[in-house]
This record gives sequence, C-alpha cells and structure tokens, in this order.
Amino acid sequence: MANLQQLRTLDSVRCHGGIHAAAKALHLSPSAVSQQIKALSSECGFPLVEPEGRGIRLTDGGSVIAQVASKIADLWETSVSEHQENGAAQPRSKPCVKLGAFPSAMGNCVLPALGVGHGLPFSLELYETSPHEGRDLVQAGSLDAAISIQEAAEPEDVRFRTVPLRHEAFVLVGPPKLLSSAIRSGSDSLSAFPWVLPRVGSDCDRLVTSHFARHGVLTRTVGRTDDWILAQEMALALQAITYIPSSELVRRDGLTRSVDVAGIPAPARTVVLVAKSSAAVSSWFLILRQRLKRAYSRTSALAHSS
Repeated sequence: MANLQQLRTLDSVRCHGGIHAAAKALHLSPSAVSQQIKALSSECGFPLVEPEGRGIRLTDGGSVIAQVASKIADLWETSVSEHQENGAAQPRSKPCVKLGAFPSAMGNCVLPALGVGHGLPFSLELYETSPHEGRDLVQAGSLDAAISIQEAAEPEDVRFRTVPLRHEAFVLVGPPKLLSSAIRSGSDSLSAFPWVLPRVGSDCDRLVTSHFARHGVLTRTVGRTDDWILAQEMALALQAITYIPSSELVRRDGLTRSVDVAGIPAPARTVVLVAKSSAAVSSWFLILRQRLKRAYSRTSALAHSS
C-alpha cells in the first residue's frame, strides 16, 4: 500500500524536476528516491516516470498522481496541526511568528495566503527582506521563517528546513519585432540587443548575470531596475528586451513574450520557505507551509492563463 513518504517523494520529484534535485531537498540518496518512486509505480500499476535525456520526467499518469499526492500530504499535515492546536489540554496564548519575504513573494504569495481575517492559530508579523537574506535572518533569530530564493548548486544545511514553494522560470519580454529578431539570432548576436536588467549587485542581477555567463552572452545594458513592472515599461520605452519572472508579467500593448531566445533556456529560480529544523515540527510551520503553497499554486495558474 502506498504510504505518505512515497507520496511526498513523488510530489518533490514533480516540484524539483528530477530524482537528484528531489533527493537533495528531502535529504535522501537518489537511490532511495528512485526506490520509493518504483514502489509507488508498482502500487499504481503504471509507470510514474520515464527517461528524458539524461534525466527523467513524470508521465501523464505520474503528473496526475503527483498532484493528488500533494493534496493528500497537505491534508495530512493540516489535520495533524489542527489536532495539535485543538487538542491542547490547557489554553495557551497564541505564539507570535515573524515571517520575512521579498517584495514579489509578499504580494504574490504571503498576502493572498492570509486574505482578510486570516484566522490563523498564531499571531503573525511580516517583514520585507531581499530574496537571499531570509536564511541569514532566520539563523540570527530575527525571523522565525522566511521566503527566500534557493540556487540550484546551493549546499544542504541540516540546521534548516527548506520547503520548495515554487519553481519559477523567467520569461523574455520585449517589443514584438525586436523579440522576434532576438529569437532568430544566435547566442553571439544577443550582445547586440539592448537589455533592461536588474540593479547592479542585486540578487536578481547575480542570477541573470550568471545565466548569461554560462551561455557566453555579453549584454548591452540600456536600463536597470529591480521593479519588474517598471522593467517592462522601460523595455517598451527603450525598445529593449528584459527577463521577467513569470508571476510578474503584465499585459501591455506593444510587448510580447517568449520562453527562450536563440535556443538558450530562460533562467529560473526556486522560491522556498526556510525555518530552523527545530521549528519544522511546529504546528504554525505546517499551517504556514500549506497556505503558502496553495497561494503560489493559485497565482501560478493565473500567470499561465494571462
């Protein structure tokens, strides 16, 4: 019979896009992840994954089961946390949880997760952070949890519990004619196109710059901003192209979008919820995790339909 760990493992493979990435997030060996997927496939009676290049991808049936697995795992954690809260023998004061998030995560995830009169069994304080400083603030004790950005090559740290909330690809945005020309060009030609890029030294600047370096692209910069909406307006005004996170796209006459250019895939980032390992068993962490994942799922669906 399928167990909760197998379901969580399949959901992690879906979120991370592969066996090795899922193993890293779950603090398991790749062989252990593969064995759990194999056992779950046997239980289902059909394959859940199939080879793709040097890696794997979910089959159509595997994608359906992974979505069900995510819902079952969330329901389990919510039920346990609610029982822990409601079953307390003595009344207790609400704990206070300090949560940090970078601006786009605050707007696209945290606030939608709370809504009006959020009814959480704990009080909540919200603080704006930069995309990469959340873990440092959690370690220092300034925050109880933070929404942060995790790099693909970032080493594991057993002191923290890291929960992936969303793997978000960037999208290339620009005026239609300019973007069409960029798409047809080889990577060497991309240096000739004007770019609007993030502010020098910012977290997103490091992400985009390292992406260009990997693909040998030297950019001609005509504007810089960390405001994603403003970046799209600047691309239109300056007749330039820019990379924008998919959740930050806006409909604008005179702008179009593409998922890759000149055969180069767009950069991507993984948005994660981070807390100390000791806090990961707390009911507030389980509830917060569930609400944030659901909120990102809703905003992701809206972004893809726009």
